[in-house]
Amino acid sequence: MPVTVRIRISMLKLPTKQVVNTIARSLFLVALVMFATEKEARAYTDPGTGALIWQMLVAGLVGVGFYFRRITSWFRSRKGSKD
Repeated sequence: MPVTVRIRISMLKLPTKQVVNTIARSLFLVALVMFATEKEARAYTDPGTGALIWQMLVAGLVGVGFYFRRITSWFRSRKGSKD
């Protein structure tokens, strides 16, 4: 004869808005304290770092210009096909 066993498992309740707000405020306060108490880095950057930054900026501008041109031409072709 089979025996059935009933186990009662309580469901975990989801956090309420008050708990979420408290956690968010605590994280914001920790981040604020971390940024307010910064110290000097005393890090070394070699001369090639500036060139690398310029290269990234120029590549980003060229990429944005390329995709901007493609997007504007796509909109122009759609606008022309509606007439």
